[in-house]
Amino acid sequence: MSTAQASKAIPAICNEGCGEQFEVKGFQKERLPGAVEKTFFTCPHCQREYVAFYTDTEVRQLQDKIRRIQSQLQNPRADQAATLKKIKKTQASIKAGMDRVRVAVEGGNQHV
Repeated sequence: MSTAQASKAIPAICNEGCGEQFEVKGFQKERLPGAVEKTFFTCPHCQREYVAFYTDTEVRQLQDKIRRIQSQLQNPRADQAATLKKIKKTQASIKAGMDRVRVAVEGGNQHV
């Protein structure tokens, strides 16, 4: 199963494949065993796949949490400094979780 997400085009070079320049116009998602999702893009010239990140249920819950925290920044009465601190802490947890899932999926063989 694979779906595309809309986003702004990002310039890229296929540095591990054909060497061609291209624009990444969106990311694809693929479900893997164990409730893991792989988010990636492919070179349109040689189809070389570049994994952006992996998530599992725990990481996706943290991503939802950070969206809720970020929405608090819209409230002028919210403690902005405390909210930003929560965001930074949650971002660190998300990164650690994504790193953990990448190692579990790729066994330490990191391609980005």
